[in-house]
Order: sequence, then C-alpha cells, then structure tokens
Amino acid sequence: MPPIKMTPMPKLRTLWARIKGQANQTREDAALDEEIHEHIALLEERYVAQGMTASEAAHKARRQFGNITALKERQRAQRGILSPSEWLRDLRFGLRMLAKRPASNAAVVLALALGIGMNGAVFTFVNGLLLRPPQGVRATNKLIEVWLHNPTAGGLQSYAPFSYPDFAFYRDHTKSLEGLMAFDGDGSNVIWNRNGTGETAYGQLVSGNLFSLLGVHAALGRTLSVDDDRIESPRQVIVLSDTFWKTKLGGDPNIVGRTLILNGSQFVVVGVAPAGFTGLLVATTPQFWAPLAVEQQFTHDAKDRLTSRDSYWLIVAGKMRSTRDRKSVQAELHVLAQQAWLQRTHKDDFLDAVVYPLTLVPGPFRIYVGAFTGGLLAVFALVLLIACANAASLMLARATGRAREMATRAALGAGRLRLLRQMLVESLLLAAIAGAAAIAIASATAQLLMKLMPSNLPISLDIPLDWRVVLFTTTVSLAAGVVFGIAPALRASAAQPSRVLKDESPTAGSKNSRMRGVLIVAQMAMCVVLLAGAALCVRSLFNANAIDPGFDIHHIALARLDPSSLGYSPEKIQDFYARLLARVQQLPNVTTASYAQFLPLEMSRSETKVRKRLGNDAEAISVDVFRFEPGLFDTMGIPLLRGRDLTPKEADNPTPDAIVINEYLARRLWPGQDPIGKHLVFGDAKALSEVVGVVKNGKYRTLGEGPVAVVFRGYLPPMRTLVVRTAGNSRTLLDEIRREVPLVDPLMTATDVQTIEDFMALPLFPARTTGWLLGVSGVMAVIMTAIGLFGVIAYVVSQRTREIGIRMALGARRSDVMKLVMTQGVYLTAIGLVIGLCAAFGAARLLSPLLYGIGATDPATMTAVAIGLTAIALLACYLPARRAMHVDPSVALRCE
Repeated sequence: MPPIKMTPMPKLRTLWARIKGQANQTREDAALDEEIHEHIALLEERYVAQGMTASEAAHKARRQFGNITALKERQRAQRGILSPSEWLRDLRFGLRMLAKRPASNAAVVLALALGIGMNGAVFTFVNGLLLRPPQGVRATNKLIEVWLHNPTAGGLQSYAPFSYPDFAFYRDHTKSLEGLMAFDGDGSNVIWNRNGTGETAYGQLVSGNLFSLLGVHAALGRTLSVDDDRIESPRQVIVLSDTFWKTKLGGDPNIVGRTLILNGSQFVVVGVAPAGFTGLLVATTPQFWAPLAVEQQFTHDAKDRLTSRDSYWLIVAGKMRSTRDRKSVQAELHVLAQQAWLQRTHKDDFLDAVVYPLTLVPGPFRIYVGAFTGGLLAVFALVLLIACANAASLMLARATGRAREMATRAALGAGRLRLLRQMLVESLLLAAIAGAAAIAIASATAQLLMKLMPSNLPISLDIPLDWRVVLFTTTVSLAAGVVFGIAPALRASAAQPSRVLKDESPTAGSKNSRMRGVLIVAQMAMCVVLLAGAALCVRSLFNANAIDPGFDIHHIALARLDPSSLGYSPEKIQDFYARLLARVQQLPNVTTASYAQFLPLEMSRSETKVRKRLGNDAEAISVDVFRFEPGLFDTMGIPLLRGRDLTPKEADNPTPDAIVINEYLARRLWPGQDPIGKHLVFGDAKALSEVVGVVKNGKYRTLGEGPVAVVFRGYLPPMRTLVVRTAGNSRTLLDEIRREVPLVDPLMTATDVQTIEDFMALPLFPARTTGWLLGVSGVMAVIMTAIGLFGVIAYVVSQRTREIGIRMALGARRSDVMKLVMTQGVYLTAIGLVIGLCAAFGAARLLSPLLYGIGATDPATMTAVAIGLTAIALLACYLPARRAMHVDPSVALRCE
C-alpha cells in the first residue's frame, strides 16, 4: 500500500490570514508602520556609522528602502479581503469627482434611470403575472395544476380545461396527491338582489376542498367544505371576499348566517375569506365563492355542466403529497388519462393530463405571456444598452482627461487593481443614483402602462412594487454600472506613468477614440433596430385606426343583458326584451335599436359548417355565425348590398328559414351568380335556409384578419347585447340605458355598458400597445444616440484643437476643417446604419403578427428610418464641426 501524502492547504491558510487581517486593520497598519520605521532607522544608523551626515543617511536609507506607499498597498491587498475604510475613501473621492461635473452627470443619470426604469416597469408585469405566488396560500411549492392536452394537436388550442365528470374521476382515483380541487376559470357575473334592485357581483364556483387544500382559513365564520359540495345534496352557501364584505356590506360583523339573493336564488353567507386572498387566477378578483354543486342555481341553464363530459370549464389544481414530486404525479395522471378515455362511450381524441406548477397564469398560457413580456424587456434592454454606451463614452473621455492623475497615483505606488477600483466606484455611484430614480420611474411607468389597457377588458391586474422589483432594478443598476464603467476603468488603470508624466500621452487618434467610435457604431446600430420597429408599429397603429371594420364606430351605445340568470321563463325573457326595446327607442336622439348575440370583433364567437345542398356528400365550408334581430344592420351601419333584412317572424324561428350572408361567402359559393334565393344547409340539419340578403365584408375576429365567411341568422339566446344608435353623443346615452333597465324590471341590471369607441379599444389594444411602447423606445434611442454622437465629435474636436490650428495656420480653409470633422461622424454613422439595417430586417419579422396593413420589411419605412437617422447624425456632427471652423490658430497653438 503506497504511503498517504498529506497535502498542505495553502489556500485555506491564506483565506484565514486574510480574514484575520481584515478584522485587525488598524492594529496591522500600526504594526506595519512601526516595522517600516525600524527598518529605515537601522539603515540610517548603518550609514551614519559609515561617516555620512544624518540628513545624507536618512535620504539614502529611504531611497534604498523603496516606495513606502506601494509597500503598504501590497501589504493591505495581501492581508485583507475587503477594506471598508478604503472603500469609504474611494466613495468619498468618487462623490467629490461627480460633484465637479453636475450637468454631464445629471444627463448620464437621467438616461440610465429612464433605461433602467422602463425595464423595471416591464418587470413589474413579469413579477405580477409570472413570479408572484398566489397570495394567502400555504406550501405553494407543493401545488400543481393539471390541464388536458391533445397530443395530436398543436398550439394553445391543444389544451383544454376539465369537464366535471373527468375532474371527479381524477379526484377519486389519484393516489399521489393529497387532494384535487377545481374552480371555474371564467367566473360568473351574477345579479345581486340588493334591497329590491339589481346589482352586479362577480363570483367563482369552486370545489368544496379548495380552501382546505390551499391552507386558507376564514377571517370570519368558516370556509367551504366537502359536504357543501355534494351533487346529491348541495348547500346554497357562499364565502365572501374581504373586499366585498367591507365595501359592499360595511364590514358587518354579523354577516355570517345572513342570506344574499344571487341570480334569484338564496345563498347563506358562511364566512369571509382572509384579506389578500383573491383565488388562484391572475387578473380576477372574485367577490364571493360558491360550491360547484350549485352551478344550476347560478346559470339556470338547461344544459347541466355537472353531468356533461363535453363541457370543458374547470381549471384543476392539486396538492402533492410530501413524498411525491411533479414527475411521479405526471406519470400517475398519464395512466388515469388513458383509463378515463377508455371509459368514454364515444371515443373522441385522446386527451392526456399535463402537470404544471401552480401559478397565477395557467400553465399553457405562460409561454405566451413570457414571450410578450420577454420581447418588451428585450426592447428596453436595447434602450438601456444605448444609455450605457453614452455613459461609457463620457467615462472614457474623463479617463483620458485624468490620465496624468492616474499616472501620478501609479507612480506613487497605487497598483492597477487599486486604480481600477477607484474608477469602478465612480461608475457604480452613477448607476446607484440612476437605480434609485429608476424605481420611481418604474412605478410611475407601470401605472401608465395599465392605462393603455382597455376599460372593457374584464381583468383586474395587481402589479405591486415589491422586493422582487426592487431587487431586479438594483441588480440591473449595478450591472449597468459595471458594463459602462469597466472599459474606461481598464483604460485608466493601464496608464503608463513614464509616458504620461513626460507628456507622451496619445492624442485623439488613440485607442480611447477608437473605443468611443465602436460605442457610437453600436449605439447607431441599436437605434436603427429600435427606430425601425417603432416606425413599423406606429404606421401599423395608424393603419389599424383607418381599417374599416365593416360597421360604424361612432354614435352607438352597447349594453349586455341576461334575464335568464334570474331563472325567467322564455316568455318572460321575450317580454322583458320587447318592453326594454320600446322604452329605449323612445329616448331622445335615439334613431334605431336592436339586439345581437354578440358583435363582430368581440372575444366570443360561434362557428359551424354549411353546405350548398342536403346530404353529407356535399362540400362543407366553415363559417362564423352571428345571431341578430331585424334592424341590427341599420343600427350598426352594416351596408346591405343586395336583398333584404330578416322579418320579425323569420328572426323568431328556431330553424333558420332565411339568412343573410357576407359578400365573401357569396363569391366563394356562387361566383358570378346572384346569391339571393340560393340555399344553404347548417351542419347536419334536414332543412334548407334561403339567402335573402348580402352584406358588405367586415372584420369579425381581428382587425388584421383576411376574408372570413359569415352567416347572419335569427333566434337569439337569452343573453344578448342591446345596440342603440343615437344622433347625439353616445356617452350621454349610457346612463339613460342604465336607468331604463330597472324601470322595466327592478331586479335586472345591465353589464358591459359602453360606447362603440370603448368596444373598439380591445381590438386595437395590440396595435396601440406596441405602437406606444416601441414609439417611446425609438424616440429615446434617437435622442440618446444623437447626444452620444455629438459628444464623441465634440471630444474629438477638443483633442485635435492643436492639429486644427496648425492646419489653418498652414492655409487650410474652413470648409476643409468642416470636411475633416464631418468625415469621421459620417463614417461612424454609415457603419452603424449598415449594421443596424441588417439587424432590423431580421428583428422586424418578429413583429409581423402585430402589424396591420404593412409588411415587416417595408422598404419605405426602412428607407425613411435610414434617411431620418442620417439627418439627425449629420446635425449632431455639424454643431461641433461648426465650432472647429472658428478655431483661432494663434490661440490654439498658444494654448498647447
């Protein structure tokens, strides 16, 4: 057996020595001073003994001993990890240096603060959507959510929530989970009968075990239980949110046991949820929670969603056992998915079960939310990089101006690391000040971005400025300080004392100037990318506003109504709508009014197949279906190109004897023929529907879509949209509609009351958001790049003042000086433009889905961007060039 070698541990001993040295800085410094003094004293004694005078001996002893300052620096570096006293001295000196140039430093801080703040604002949305766990919930690391997934399909459409029977099967058979819970992802807008009048409240149906699995305890009373949620004997009970209890019920301490009438049914309040708990879904804030088993009492729907396997409406979540992980849960649920599919009578496509961590944004949607917010972060990261390049240019100029200072420090014994640290401290100070301002900018910008959200978008997004946002902003600030400070610091710390102190420092054509030129080229390239994207999105926004949606977008008021939620019979529903329409038509300035199931460009839509003749052998075409009552075309301003509108009798017929189609479907089915009098068959129907009218094409799903085949038919469901045209201001009509509804039925209330302009805000939301955000980033990039280019050229002029004076003394004309200065600026601009345009053509393709009426590589836009930036760059170069033209040769030469 070979002998065992004992390996020494010098690194550990060195580390321990450094730690001890750090803890005893003052004592170690005193001991070092004493030791140096003793060495010098011994040398002095030796030289005196050799016959020198005291002064000669002291001078020779100090010269022989060497640089005392350098020795102390080396000793401190060896024995200490970090010297707070030295850092504090660097900090004080850095503050004094920054105070000498307040104007230029303020400009740098503002640019950095804007760049960091805009990134921080976007991160607040990343934090609120993707990072924050559900509030008031325990053991979030053990919570998962489950979605059904069709392996043969792709994209978001391949995912589906659960039907109630499928949820019950998984809940009853899983072994790896402590329990499986479910909730209605869409929630329910219900009518609350408050003292004899209707008022809207938003609630969510949840499984009885949801609160217990989440570890959420009631602040008052109790939460829902499994016994409340038994289908065979459901209890009509609810748990109120803390906000609803306090704002709507005055924080009544005796609320437990009281009865609320919701959608015509009585529900007993059994508890109040703790403050801060808003459920498991982002952007939704339920005002109450009720058991899934009472679904019929809320919807009064003839189709029972609790027994239907074809109604996919439940988001399912679970809590893993302490001995399980997501991989083992996924394996078990995959087996259960196969068993559930085999039990189906009709073998549809196999739907697997996919497990995700439980977050406020459902798993299948996280990739899309992440891609959108990631894209915004990338955009504003470019703005921040441009700001960093500007700051780096400034610091490089200062490093050149402080070359003699750095050389003197080095000559006195300061090591390169010591010089590097001093310069980085100054950069980090600028970044820290900018970071503090950026936190305020991030908060204000996030609130402004929230205002871009359409008011009719039914979400409530919580974007707090919590520790994650502060940590992100601080980290970005420090990283920015290092990014823009490292190159100038390295350049300054590399100063050669012998050359600099002999006045042999390089001039404007040195590495510093080349580095500043590289920074300007990078700024220009990034600016081109941002400005090209901004120009495309702004043009797209104008195009989107100019798109004809196929209906009038002025002088129309809308209101959503659903009397079936109160359990009304079909006859009572028809009577309510007839009486309301009659009253609304009598309002001042109202010209026409009608009803529709939903409108074009609304988020909801209906789709079916139509054929030209009976029999399954006929070719089927997919069409969008809009249900309406006669008069809607006149009310909405949809042009009727041929034929006529439906009659009231035709509109009330469940079997569509008569229909109206759009011109795209007419041309597709009967090109070159008159479609009036032709017939279509809906799905598997046995009856023909006659085409009695053709309307102009419009936009039905999105503003950027191509032609869509559409059929308009009658026979509206109970939930409808009231559409009212007025000759006056449609906004003044909204309050009148709200007053008329309870006059017809005191228990009814209208929801989503809005003007057609408010309605159009949602379809325009993508174009407006990208237009504003990229537009702002493009403007900021142009301003920063112009300032940076101006600074570089001005610096070059100042460094070449002596050269320019000599040229002019030798006969150079002012035009020659102008050409000399402008050439360098044009050269940098041209290189940046070429690189930027190449990158812009590639990056712009990512914007294609968000552009309306314009291509991602539109030549006119790219040309305009290039010409505009060239003009701005020439102006930025002209100002310092004009100054150079007026240099007095005699003054310049005397100065040098």
